Amino acid sequence: MPGYQVGGGATQTYPGDAPQVSYAPERPQQFPTPQGQEQYGTTSASRPVTMDDVLIKTVVTFGTLLLFGAGSWALTATNPGLGMSVAFVSMLVALVLGLVNSFKRRPSPALILGYAAFEGVMLGGISSLFAALYDGVVMKAIVATLVTTLVMLVLFKTKVVRNSPTLMRVITVGMFSIFVFYLGNMVVSLINPAWSFYGPNAPTIGGFPLWIVVSLIAIGLAAFSLVTDFDYIVTAVDNGAPQETAWTAAFGLMVTLIWLYIEFLRIFAYFASDNN
Repeated sequence: MPGYQVGGGATQTYPGDAPQVSYAPERPQQFPTPQGQEQYGTTSASRPVTMDDVLIKTVVTFGTLLLFGAGSWALTATNPGLGMSVAFVSMLVALVLGLVNSFKRRPSPALILGYAAFEGVMLGGISSLFAALYDGVVMKAIVATLVTTLVMLVLFKTKVVRNSPTLMRVITVGMFSIFVFYLGNMVVSLINPAWSFYGPNAPTIGGFPLWIVVSLIAIGLAAFSLVTDFDYIVTAVDNGAPQETAWTAAFGLMVTLIWLYIEFLRIFAYFASDNN
């Protein structure tokens, strides 16, 4: 997803940190202790982050996303033209806020919730349109996203899949390659829509359109990015990171899950249209 480095928490720094320390499995990431926050004027209320903090902030961010998404869904259902226009503008605003949140040294709850709100408007509009065009695809995409998240959480908890520098490199290279693909498609579409990778003349691999193959790869990358998000949370809690780290964790999970949902939605819509 633009605006967020998947698994970026592995090299995230926090107030009071020394220069960034890359994640290494054999040496957990270093986070400042609560006492070390005094130089920033924090009060005694400052304390290390807990799993409850992460859970609460995650519920708040996703609650914001769902609330604005529901409003956007209703608007698009009654006035598709206006709804999609609002969704497009919201997508641009969310992109800007995503970039700002990614590069801020300290997480801003207001900006993260703002990102969740605009992403909700964008997703609500798109989901409403897809639901009207292809019956059942939205629910399928939601279920697939939840199941994938649960499976990756189990694999992470049982240590079947672990975060590592190699996994981080694979995800980074994969994300960059997919970004180049999407950017190239946008440029080609502007030059001549008939050349789009999503058009009827799209190149195929094994009988499937190229973009389907790319989306399947993207789903795999997003799924393994969840492992880096889970690892970031566990490392932050174990090392006594500042309480505000919970907002960063919630933001990272939200970005990854939105990416995963959109890719599932596109694929299910493709097969639904192919069966009609």
